[in-house]
Amino acid sequence: MHTLISLQENLRAMGIAPADTVLLHSSMKKIGPVEGGADTVLDALQDYLTPGLLVLPALNWELVNQRPRIYDVLRTPSIVGILPELFRKRPDVHRSLNPTHSVCAYGADARDFVQGGDADGTPLGLHSPWRKLLERNAWILMVGCDLTSCTFIHGVEEWCEVPHRLTAPMAFDMVLPDGSRRTVHSRAHEGTPSFSFWKVQAGLEQAGLLRILLFGDAPTMVMRARDLFCFVAGALSQNPRLFDYEVKEAE
Repeated sequence: MHTLISLQENLRAMGIAPADTVLLHSSMKKIGPVEGGADTVLDALQDYLTPGLLVLPALNWELVNQRPRIYDVLRTPSIVGILPELFRKRPDVHRSLNPTHSVCAYGADARDFVQGGDADGTPLGLHSPWRKLLERNAWILMVGCDLTSCTFIHGVEEWCEVPHRLTAPMAFDMVLPDGSRRTVHSRAHEGTPSFSFWKVQAGLEQAGLLRILLFGDAPTMVMRARDLFCFVAGALSQNPRLFDYEVKEAE
């Protein structure tokens, strides 16, 4: 049975300092039994990173197909697992404003961190929290999940201007935390490049840029944002179609 203390020891073994910024993608099921369940996992992370910043994705790409497209910053659920959904409802957690690719953050400067990007018109624009992860050289932890779930790589493709990755702009009705409303226009991802993000894992490991350690029972990919950006951007400069989804023809 894992505990708050044992999970914090896992973070320490990864080399993460309490003042660091950490983006965490997660599978609660893979972490295994924890005394106190999912809430203890979040308690362990928030307590350990109190002087730093904890960031979890709060994605909801299903809004693209809804009519009307309403993004309520306080109420629209995250659809990427139990930990992000519990996290967004916690006190002092702040959410960013992109309708489909928001993040939630907790820490001393969380409110400032989530600001910006909604005017970029893209899911992971140059002023978005996703880009700020690169500027801060955040840790990226893939807890019990693989690189096909790594939203940051979508950002690398966007910043490197890989063609045919974004739809035309679409309108969303956004409800802000104070109850006011405004219309925002944002593009969405198209195609399925994330199915091929696994292609860079071996190279990252061989270069010593990706380690696999345990968080609870979950094998966890441990990376730094700048390392991941530089490696993937370099690979895309050689082959912009690296992550194009290849459909096998019927024999």
